[in-house]
Amino acid sequence: MEKVIFFIISLRPKQWVKNAFIFAPLIFSLKFLIFEDVKNSFIAFILFSFITGSIYILNDCFDKSYDKKHPKKKNRPIASGKLSVTFAALAAIFISLLSLFITFNFNKNFFYISIIYIFVNILYTVYLKKVVILDVFLIAIGFVLRVVIGGVIIKIELSPWILIITFLLSMFLGFIKRRQELVRINSSESKVIEQRITLKKYNVPFLDQLISITTATTLISYISYVLNPQVQERLNTKQLYFTIPFVIFGIFRYLYLTYTKDEGESPEEVIFTDLPFTLNIVIWVFVFIFLLL
Repeated sequence: MEKVIFFIISLRPKQWVKNAFIFAPLIFSLKFLIFEDVKNSFIAFILFSFITGSIYILNDCFDKSYDKKHPKKKNRPIASGKLSVTFAALAAIFISLLSLFITFNFNKNFFYISIIYIFVNILYTVYLKKVVILDVFLIAIGFVLRVVIGGVIIKIELSPWILIITFLLSMFLGFIKRRQELVRINSSESKVIEQRITLKKYNVPFLDQLISITTATTLISYISYVLNPQVQERLNTKQLYFTIPFVIFGIFRYLYLTYTKDEGESPEEVIFTDLPFTLNIVIWVFVFIFLLL
């Protein structure tokens, strides 16, 4: 029973909030009032959460020696030795294969995208996370694939704007994560190499510049999206600009938490612990939906 508990913890349920990107097409397409589409999106969310959870476990198995030296990750069941690598890996493969089998019978396009996601993440885990900038690019692609899954589930053609905004926002979060990891690491070069090889290729000023660029481009992309005449015509509203302040506040709040509170390394922790940030997301969603009705 103890192994099962540690296995569930290793699936990282808190990080499943990232899979909420699957619901983005449901909201932006006006299909959130169609029960069948809502139901299918929730099923996709659950299935993909088990798939991503399995990837997290395999990544923990692969990175055990590095995680043992990390101040927080060392407490994870696999890194701490509470869960054996063999048991965790075999259980993760089983859960992944079972989820893929159900996914194939549920929606074949969803299945194919999940295979791409797994393939990309295996490449990331084995080698590509060691390549500076590309490591964050691949994380961002993972979020884009989540949005694509949401689109194929409810059978709509996605707006390029949604994919662009998702990619840029993910890059923004990814570079902040790298920055905070770098800031937390002791100045000893050996520890940088031991904890994450890529970090020795980054430095804080460079990451600050990348964060500034992705902050600006994310905001510009969102503003361009809500003011785009084709989008306004398709969504039958010209008032989506009322949601712009919430997006600006959300990004600025995240920057505030990063630069003054030394947070931001884990987006899911910010969502669950920072009330103003969480409330802003909830209000933004409700305002967006209200304007579409």
